[in-house]
Amino acid sequence: MQCKEFIQDLTQALAQPQDLADLLDRALAHLHPDEIFCQIGWVDPSKLLAVMPDHPDKLAVILQDPLQNPSHNPASIADIQTQIAKRGLEDRVLLLEGSIPMLLAELNQLFPDTQIGICYSAILTDYRTHLLQSLLLRQFFSEMALYIVNHCQWGSLVQANLDLMGVDPCFHLQNVLPHLGQGIHLLTWNSRHKGLTEQDLTQIQAVAPGSLLAASPGSLTFAQPHPPEPARFYPCKYIRLDDFLPTEVNQAILENALTCQEQFISSKSYTKNNTEAESLKFRRSLRLDFAHFQEYGSLVREKIAAVAPQIFAELGIETFDIQIFEIEMIASYDGCYFTAHTDNAYPQTAFRQVSCVYYFHKDPKPYRGGELRIYDTQRIKPNPPLIQGAFEEVEPINNSMVFFPSSCLHEILPVFSPTQSFADSRFTINTWLGIK
Repeated sequence: MQCKEFIQDLTQALAQPQDLADLLDRALAHLHPDEIFCQIGWVDPSKLLAVMPDHPDKLAVILQDPLQNPSHNPASIADIQTQIAKRGLEDRVLLLEGSIPMLLAELNQLFPDTQIGICYSAILTDYRTHLLQSLLLRQFFSEMALYIVNHCQWGSLVQANLDLMGVDPCFHLQNVLPHLGQGIHLLTWNSRHKGLTEQDLTQIQAVAPGSLLAASPGSLTFAQPHPPEPARFYPCKYIRLDDFLPTEVNQAILENALTCQEQFISSKSYTKNNTEAESLKFRRSLRLDFAHFQEYGSLVREKIAAVAPQIFAELGIETFDIQIFEIEMIASYDGCYFTAHTDNAYPQTAFRQVSCVYYFHKDPKPYRGGELRIYDTQRIKPNPPLIQGAFEEVEPINNSMVFFPSSCLHEILPVFSPTQSFADSRFTINTWLGIK
């Protein structure tokens, strides 16, 4: 088949996949007998393993560099090997761990007459790592290869893919699937065609960080540094789990908070001028650093990790690998509040995807108020988020955990504590789940 016909056939076959597994299944169908499938990253290998039995003549390798994602604990090699064995794929799926350049060289030695026909980059990396890794892959690609890149909802990877085409215009952006995985880019590597096509320029114009000013076989020039983002609507949905921790642990957390009263400091905002006076325009509360409640904070974190897949499903959030757990303890005494805000509005907090609030306090509850009010939210970055009508109001209940999307506007209504005692505060452990 001629190169142009092959690319057209491949692009048409991958145009509207139902999900990521369907995309990989269709891609494997186009893998030639002298080519292999390569996945970079042990992130959810079940997608690939689920479709491999339908392609008995295909060979796949999964590469993992543990240094690329040190804060995340991916599936262990034993877990993946168990999945491989259950599907009878021991002879057709190979796992390798180490630096990607070393692994690719090792792969070339193991299969000297075989090249990569399809590469799926499944892991989230920084701009530089992705660009250099993509350029490295060229010497292992077939004459014509498919390059699937996940996590392209992040501007750094979008920019890396565009710069990749500028550095080596043998790469061509065939399709963008923003609602698949964490945003998928489908690129092809065509060693015969060194030059940007009209289709390339059309795709670039659609996803580029700004208006495309100029393009040549060696460079791309854009008017702005960041891509525009589509309007997104976040409904005021939350999940509450009661009796989240054993009663004795709940009480121990309260005792720990009371013991550490002197270590609590005034909460501050993320504004540029985050003085206490400036912060009081938005919020009033006391904050305790994780170092003072590590034992109990770790227990909360472990329990959250255990229920996270269920929570993501119920909130309608596509499952993601939790790479960052941010955690703090808050005491809201008499007169405390937090005006309407989102939890990921600043560069320091942009990683946050899901917000988690664990409530604990004395029984019976010594205060009133302090409800968490979550609003329907419309976001069109870089504009401020807008409240869109409906809201849900969550009452603080001792030993309960509440989960909601970090992009939703929400506020903490004023707390009223008649005794005005620190011990009679509304206490929470706030946790944010995110990806780099």
